Formats: sequence, C-alpha cells, structure tokens
Amino acid sequence: MELKEGIQRFLVYLRGERNASRATLRAYEADLSAFVSFVAARYKSVRLLDCDRSLLRSYLAELQSKAAKRNTLLRKHASLRSLFRFLQRENYIAQNPMLALKTPKRERRIPGFLSEKEVSSLLEMLPPRPQALATLRDRALLEFLYSTGLRVEEAAALNVEDVDMWGASARALGKGAKERIVPVGETALRILREYLKMRKIDPLESSRVAPARPLFTNPRGGRLSSRSIRSVVDRWARHAGLRQHVHPHMLRHSFATHLLDHGCDLRAVQEMLGHKNLSTTQIYTHMTKERLRKIYDKAHPRA
Repeated sequence: MELKEGIQRFLVYLRGERNASRATLRAYEADLSAFVSFVAARYKSVRLLDCDRSLLRSYLAELQSKAAKRNTLLRKHASLRSLFRFLQRENYIAQNPMLALKTPKRERRIPGFLSEKEVSSLLEMLPPRPQALATLRDRALLEFLYSTGLRVEEAAALNVEDVDMWGASARALGKGAKERIVPVGETALRILREYLKMRKIDPLESSRVAPARPLFTNPRGGRLSSRSIRSVVDRWARHAGLRQHVHPHMLRHSFATHLLDHGCDLRAVQEMLGHKNLSTTQIYTHMTKERLRKIYDKAHPRA
C-alpha cells in the first residue's frame, strides 16, 4: 500500500469511527500532508513498508532544524504516532516505526488570561441596557463565554434548546462529540433572556420547536460563526482599551484561573472545561501559584 492511501484510510477512520471534528481532521491532514511532501521530494513513490525509523527520524530532524516551535513539533510527532498506530492495528504494517522514536518534551506554556478587573472593564464596556439587537447579542455572548468557559466552537454550536434557564446550565458538545453540562451564572442568564426576548423567542417553549434554533445569530438570522465570535471579542476588547490581544480562549483561561483563585476544586474545573485529563487542567494551578509568588514578592517586606 502507498503512503498516501494509508493516510486517506486513516482520515476516513477518524471521520467515521472517531467522529473527529472538522478542525481536528484539518490539523491531521495538514500535518500528514507535510510528511508526504517531505517524502515526495526524495522518492517518486513510497510504500508504507518503506516508512522506516530512519525516514521518520530524518523528517523530524528536518522539522527541528527549521526552528519549529516545540508544540508544533510535538503535534506533528503525535499525528505520525496516531497514523502508524492505526496502520499497525489494521495490519497494513507489521511494526510501528514510531515506537522506536523518542517523543519530544511538551513545552509548558502558561496561557494568557485577563485579571478580574480587566474582565469587568470588558463586560462593562457594553451598555447595560442595549437598544440594538447586535449590541445586546454581543453583551450576552461575552457574559456567556466568561460565565461558562466554553470553547469558541462550542459556543457557536449552541442552540436555544441547549440552555436550561430553570437549571441555570447549558449543554455543550465538546471535542470528540462528548457532551457535558456546564453551569451558567445568573448575570449571563439575565442578559441572555433579554436578548432572546428581543428576538421574540421564548426559551421555555424551545423544547417543542423544531428545527433547533441557533443561540447566537448573525444579522441574517443564521448561526454566528466561530470567526465572527472572535471578531466580537476582539472589537469590544479594543473598545475597552485592553492592551493585549483578547480572544475567546483567553476568556476560557480567565474563567478557569478565577475559579481556582477563589478556591474551586481542580476536578470541578476539569469537568467544566471538558478536559479529558487532569494534567491539562493543572496548567492553571501553575498559573495561580505564579501569581501568588508575584504578589508575595511584591508585598512581603523580606521577600
């Protein structure tokens, strides 16, 4: 079997059996296409049997020599590891050549976040009682993102039916189509009710309505895209005078950081964020410890 065919079968597997998201499929396809380009520059055609440890090591060495970021290198390494694990499991190859290659160490980078004061500046920048539908939508969206810590794709995919106004919660569809329930704060719910009222939607009747209606919409009434959500966050952050570039994921980081700062249990934060592994959530404990250290150094007379 040729390398390209093996990759295509792997992508079909991800799409059909693993129910991978479009973003995940695009990332795998891009990473593996880069490997195919590397191979094509050296050989006319390559069979899966020709993809040995030496070839893979040469490819990874070239990536490293091009000064690729550690996390980029790690992601490409993981894509190849997943590919060859699948090929061996399906008996397309007898041995997995990636098992003999050492995995690069992950770069532990503390994600950017906003202080509580900066979040307040951002949210209070919008009028408390907006008259225009678009402005009320933006306020509801920003409050909702910070209140729930949802990923931008999860927020974009929400329908009116996914929000339980009585239970103060929302049903989110995360990575790998895994569903979770997240709490929603009263402030976010209040503004969301005002937004839906202006759209002439009664959220309590939503369960009897089909088809499902997008929670956040564009001026044409269609679903607000992830890209548009990023633009909304960026625009209002600039209006608020925040110096750093603010994006929806920064509100997610702020959500987690502020919860931990106020004593929330780490596993509860893990569940709300939809992290598969606790180690992914633990990055926020490093962040809060670093903040405590800076506060201590600044405030203690003998620090």
